[in-house]
Amino acid sequence: MHQEYLKAFADKAAPDVRVLGTWLEGSFAKGTADRYSDIDIHLLVAEENKETFQHGLESWLSDIQPLVLFKDTFPGQMMTCITTAGLRVDVWLHTGDTITLERTKVRVLSATEGCIQFKETYRDQESKDVSSVLKQHFNEFWRVLVILPTVLGREECIAGFMGTTFAVMSLTEVLIIGSRNERDRGAKNINAFVPQVLREEVETALTMPSINREGIAKAHLRLAAIMQRYGPDIAKQHGVVYPSALEKAVLNYISRELQILGLSDCFDELHRC
Repeated sequence: MHQEYLKAFADKAAPDVRVLGTWLEGSFAKGTADRYSDIDIHLLVAEENKETFQHGLESWLSDIQPLVLFKDTFPGQMMTCITTAGLRVDVWLHTGDTITLERTKVRVLSATEGCIQFKETYRDQESKDVSSVLKQHFNEFWRVLVILPTVLGREECIAGFMGTTFAVMSLTEVLIIGSRNERDRGAKNINAFVPQVLREEVETALTMPSINREGIAKAHLRLAAIMQRYGPDIAKQHGVVYPSALEKAVLNYISRELQILGLSDCFDELHRC
């Protein structure tokens, strides 16, 4: 189904003189796609054709396969589409006569001569990027955790449940970096990158018999225990300073508030392993 769509897309784009180049990114560019993957497809259009092409893009795409959703997710840049066959397609629109891409991250479908140029990715730059990402996820994890007393105090159980999702996103990214697996797929592919024993720890942490204040508090604190156990060593591996002061402040605050809320027993989850 995906390959049929991509062939139809290429056949549609090739004779359109406004389209200077088309290429894939994501799993279909890297050869890691499966039947559940979405398609990230990019188009390069000359500046003078941008307005008219963008205005008719929904119709242009519908000629390839009828759409049931066309959403201008990032206005003028990325459109989220769902076809009648259920395919999820993100279409990115670029303007200009040329574009520079990373050779290892794309698969070119079509291009006029000279419109696509390539640059190489250097390892030292990749290392800097990993360190930056690691710092970001450490800070984001504890930023999410500090909101726990707010949702518990207000009995916002739905918001509290949602908070576990954001905490898990940052925690798993830290664990992936720590496992030294190169992440070459998106957020819907976790199993291949988090070692099984760590994945099982996270899955166990999320076990909630019911979505209530106690269950939400315990889940957050089990996740915090995992971050405490692995985060500092992972930070050290990559030459990053682990935010110990942030962790301490957040957990002290949560401990005080759980006592006020009559949930102090939940704090034991932090030390159960």
